[in-house]
Amino acid sequence: MNFISRWFSKTPSDLLGKGDKYMESGSFFDARTCFEEGLKLCAADDAALPSVFSARIDAANRGLAECNLQEAEYAYARGDVAKAIDHLELVKTLTYDQDVREKAELLLAGYAKPDRDQGVQASVSSCGSCSGSSVSDCSDSPESTYSEDSLSPHEYYELLIQQLPEDQRQRYAELGEDFAEAYVAAGHDEHHTALAGFENCADSVPQDIYWCEKGKVLHRLGNDHESEQCLRKAVQLNGTNSLAWLSLVLVLRESNHLQDALAAIDIMVAERIMPEQAQLLRADIFEMTGDHEGALNQYVELLQTPVARAAAERLYGILIEMGRQEDAAVIFKKYLGKSCH
Repeated sequence: MNFISRWFSKTPSDLLGKGDKYMESGSFFDARTCFEEGLKLCAADDAALPSVFSARIDAANRGLAECNLQEAEYAYARGDVAKAIDHLELVKTLTYDQDVREKAELLLAGYAKPDRDQGVQASVSSCGSCSGSSVSDCSDSPESTYSEDSLSPHEYYELLIQQLPEDQRQRYAELGEDFAEAYVAAGHDEHHTALAGFENCADSVPQDIYWCEKGKVLHRLGNDHESEQCLRKAVQLNGTNSLAWLSLVLVLRESNHLQDALAAIDIMVAERIMPEQAQLLRADIFEMTGDHEGALNQYVELLQTPVARAAAERLYGILIEMGRQEDAAVIFKKYLGKSCH
């Protein structure tokens, strides 16, 4: 009996191989399940294999996060803003990858509307399409009727700028073809092509936009020092450019210049530049530094704003971590009870 049991049992190596096959086919949820099961089966005296499984789990989570980014864009293009925001919030729970989280933050900033219904909850399809499916499942779902490749460059540019904060959207819509081509290249992560394109049209577009876009690309290339300089030039040239301010805060946060990030956030809040998004970032920084009380107080303040749901999700996590299950249950029932996240 023991022999038969061992014969049919799964070993960590079996699960690693099976998970890798799922990864190759884009079935990230199934892959993650295999890797998590394999991690549990690792022997206590095996120092190397657990780190391998952990890395694979991170990769699977990134795949799921990227799938949700794609679904967010599709949902927003169809006019389903609530579903798009659902996907983006899920992205931030799936991965700590800097680039993916930054994209989600920027898209959230553009999607969040001041008059958005605070009572809107996640749709069932939000958790069913990406948190437990492969990339192919997401792109081939009935609601996803097109992909980036089916769009012309002009159409794709129009789709991209719809994700910008409202105060910048019309400005970007009036820029020329050269800028649009560079912007599309940046959207495809063709960083060096994008930089060259922005340089070519540097004299023909508003300077705050030029420095903002250059700074964003430099950040994605890992040059945070020069990126920060570019973004500071952008906000100096136009102190009302919300995208430049938001990008500056994100770069400062990711480069661990947290006090500078908080100072920039204070300016955003004081000047009413995307104040709710700025306060979410402030709370996030408090949480990063272990100031759970500061983060908790900030999230509570945001429960009566258009970003109440995002604040409630993060507040719920902090309360659980602090051992305040009863308070967490109240937040869940009032704000998240119908959420699929």
